Amino acid sequence: MKKIIPLALLLAITAMALHTSAPSQVINGRLIGSVYTFEKFDTVNVSKKFVRGFQSVLLDVTQSDVSIHTHFQVAGMLQKKLDEKPDYRFYYLYGQWKNIFSTADLSLGRLPYFAGVGNGTIDGGLLTLRFAENKFKFTAYGGQTTPIEYELKDWKKLKNNFTVGGQLVVSAIENARIGVSYMNRQRERVGYWAAREDSLLNPIQVYIVPDNAKEQYVSGDVSYNVGSERLYVRYDYDLNYKKTQREQLGVRLGVFDDLSISADFIHREPRLLYNSFFSVFDLKAVSEFELGADYILFPDVRAFVRGAYVKYSGDESFRYTFGIVHRYASFSYRGSNGYAGELDNASIQVTYPLFDNLFMPSVGLAYMTYRLDDASKREEGIAGTLGATLRPMTQLSFDVQGQWLRNKIVQNDVRLFAKVNFWFTTQL
Repeated sequence: MKKIIPLALLLAITAMALHTSAPSQVINGRLIGSVYTFEKFDTVNVSKKFVRGFQSVLLDVTQSDVSIHTHFQVAGMLQKKLDEKPDYRFYYLYGQWKNIFSTADLSLGRLPYFAGVGNGTIDGGLLTLRFAENKFKFTAYGGQTTPIEYELKDWKKLKNNFTVGGQLVVSAIENARIGVSYMNRQRERVGYWAAREDSLLNPIQVYIVPDNAKEQYVSGDVSYNVGSERLYVRYDYDLNYKKTQREQLGVRLGVFDDLSISADFIHREPRLLYNSFFSVFDLKAVSEFELGADYILFPDVRAFVRGAYVKYSGDESFRYTFGIVHRYASFSYRGSNGYAGELDNASIQVTYPLFDNLFMPSVGLAYMTYRLDDASKREEGIAGTLGATLRPMTQLSFDVQGQWLRNKIVQNDVRLFAKVNFWFTTQL
């Protein structure tokens, strides 16, 4: 698997070179530098301030139907220590060839996949086939499960660390979409030494090799959209545990031009890895029923309300939300009671562009009260944000935001986040 990524890039570069009659190469890139500061309390009244920096590079090189895509990030504490090494991650690094015989797309390398029940990142390949004017689309992917830290190392044996899956999407029926998908993912777990008893009850050190963590699902979903009307149905089945993992039904209807109502039902079993430590616990399913309505008060103002009943094993909870959304401001109130605890939260967010979008300040404020049950004391908290975006040119922007929190745990938790974005496009 170490050879997959460099081989994919080599094939993409070779294909670009062979496209001598194709249009020139286009390079699109984005550079993101950011800094995040926070204070960490190790013991009571003893704290340390930390400054962590991030640098991300997103780069796409395209020539005709062949392209290379990368997303790389390096991060580390800016208070440099002798024994500290920066973290680096390759979120994706792959080559792609599109419109092969006007039917197929092929990608090789470290790449993301979103195909029904399966989503994530693999070090391998992804093939998409289109038939009958794109009314039938089949996607298949497979390769090694990407290392958790997204580094270009730490690959395990493929037979113990792989991901395969696929999805068939049919849109031959007008206004409808039908999807069937499958995903099988395994990850090898690290062994460890532990004390065990021998036949004479003497303690000895034994090397434990845990079974692979596994996930295997099959899913089907149907969506139907006509104007403002929507119907969505989904069903997921866990092949390892041999039981339903998820059931979902959603309906949205336009009553009038300015008023629409929605109803949603979802039943979810805990999504646990097979052979996981947590699989020994008797975890229960959760079912939710939610009703909602959206009303357009003015062209730029929308009001909404939601109410949900949540069914737990032997208990229940209620959740409700309402608010008003404007192009530049929003207000919402959220609450819950019952088994999930009591919560009341009111928040407001305002953003307004100035000087022809050159400068965009923003401010947010939230107040909350909460308690676990009737026997608990009600606590309260308040949080706020203050920030701004400066865009002196289309390709460059500066963002800064201050964050503040006060609750029973911290009196004044102040954090600062700053970011610089630079976009560029070059045609060779």
